[in-house]
Amino acid sequence: MSSEQRATLLHRFERISELPMLLLSFGFLIIFLLVESNVFEATITLVLDGLLWLIWGIFLAELVAKLYLAPDRLHYLRSHWFEVIIIVLPFLRPLRLLWLPIVLARLWKQSQRALRRKMPAFIGVSSLVMVLITATLMFIAERGSGGPITSFADAIWWALATITTVGYGDTYPVTALGRGIATFLMIAGIALFGLLTANVAAFFVEEDTVDRSQADLAMINERLARIEQLLAEIVQREARER
Repeated sequence: MSSEQRATLLHRFERISELPMLLLSFGFLIIFLLVESNVFEATITLVLDGLLWLIWGIFLAELVAKLYLAPDRLHYLRSHWFEVIIIVLPFLRPLRLLWLPIVLARLWKQSQRALRRKMPAFIGVSSLVMVLITATLMFIAERGSGGPITSFADAIWWALATITTVGYGDTYPVTALGRGIATFLMIAGIALFGLLTANVAAFFVEEDTVDRSQADLAMINERLARIEQLLAEIVQREARER
């Protein structure tokens, strides 16, 4: 198989697997956060851990397939180092928490590619990921502090109220780490809301531009039809005079 054929097959494989792997990365992130937050009994945690290993196996199969199709395997490994780290980290148990930023990097890259022309969907996915991450970190930071956030459900409610800039005030962090997380989520919520507003405004401006362009095109077509009619009448008149 030539290098050109390998590159073509690799591109086709990446395009087909893009959305499924995005969903798997998203599921992996949720399950990982649930496992690390220790909110479930040992049996449920064991099942969730098994799901993590299952998704890890799919990540491994994907990497092997891409390496097989890649024209330059060494270059591919260098340019996709985060995929290699995802595969290696499970064997380095003390560094397991590093899975979080690595999977986030993969999820961000995949969502940018898969949803680059669907900005509302991209904003929705980003918001959901942000809620889950900050809620988990907040639950870990506030657990046992005596504050109003005493369960994972409280942390989810707090994250939803904060990222939507509603801020009911019934749940709030009391630790320094929790307040730092809250500050980050406030800024992220304002940024996402501004991005959504700009996207909606751009949509209406684009629709208005399209409508005006269509109106101008219709007017031009009408004038061309009139010119053609006049030319036909002139030709007929000259033919009669002859």
